[in-house]
Amino acid sequence: MTNDGNPKAQAPDNEDFQKNLDGMAKALIVSVAWSYAEALERTKRAEKEQKATPESQPESQPES
Repeated sequence: MTNDGNPKAQAPDNEDFQKNLDGMAKALIVSVAWSYAEALERTKRAEKEQKATPESQPESQPES
């Protein structure tokens, strides 16, 4: 005899799956946000370094 018509027997598994899915979604959002923040910080740091080095100085001066 099978118990295919009893949805209450599967409810705890479904709730656990939903909690796990919610946790994975939150972890993904945090991971994406963290990566974005790191990339933004690197971009700002690179812009500051470019502003700090004067652009008027040539990298290699020709010999006279």
